[in-house]
Amino acid sequence: MEQPPSTTPSAGPGSVPAVPPAAALAALLPADVDLATGAGLRHEAARPVWYGMVWSRLGRGELAWAHWDRVRLPALQPWIAAERGRVLRELGLHRRAEALEWPALLAADDAVDAAMLRVSLTADAVGTGDRERAHRRLQAAARAVAELPDGPRAARQRLRLAWVRVEVAALLGEPLPGEGLPVWDADAQAPVQPPDAAWGTGFHAAKGLLFGGLVSGDLRLLDAAARLAPPVLKWAVHLARAEACDDPAAATTAATAAAAAWQVVVPPCDHAGEVADTTTARRLRAPRDPG
Repeated sequence: MEQPPSTTPSAGPGSVPAVPPAAALAALLPADVDLATGAGLRHEAARPVWYGMVWSRLGRGELAWAHWDRVRLPALQPWIAAERGRVLRELGLHRRAEALEWPALLAADDAVDAAMLRVSLTADAVGTGDRERAHRRLQAAARAVAELPDGPRAARQRLRLAWVRVEVAALLGEPLPGEGLPVWDADAQAPVQPPDAAWGTGFHAAKGLLFGGLVSGDLRLLDAAARLAPPVLKWAVHLARAEACDDPAAATTAATAAAAAWQVVVPPCDHAGEVADTTTARRLRAPRDPG
């Protein structure tokens, strides 16, 4: 993976990390969160958590970590652990993610944080190929999400639960469930998102389309995901498109796009070496990269 060019924001020792661009905040913050008014923040100290979340979805792990490192409020630490775990999992470091999330689950006083962590731990088990643990954790995650009071935060966890159900089913060799995923409307010639997506972000919309495309085999959903995906998700979407294409030339183009998208994702500084040695990194390493 490339390191960020010198013209991009950086977080040097002792410096305050940059705030994400306004356009990224608009696209990647949930509709119920307003940084100007403080609506949906959970706590004033949570601003860096939101900034870090946006940077992480822009593929800037080092800036996400810099923001999250600034937060000291104990009540927010389980949420931050879930966000860090998500980044590590997206980069192929499922065991690292799990090591953060288990202690955070034990410390979580907030029901949504606990449910979020249970969904995350299920995804970790999938990533390590542990079928029994993935099945067991999915049941616990589903119960935790079902017990949440309805609202925007619960809606986002229902979206995530739908995605991880697909992952567990694939691991277990079961039929892939389509509940809670986008579908293609042939009349409108456009995807239709599930109701919970109203409380998601551009990231949630794109990831839902990715899973909808994987379940249905509909390239139109995957193409829509490619148009919406923020940087951190683009490589996975293009890789799915490459695997779904029947046309060899189109598959090659999509695979090249996946490799290019992976190259611009910047991992957290402390994990860059590990990420470079993951199966995903080796698979997507650009030909020009001798490493």
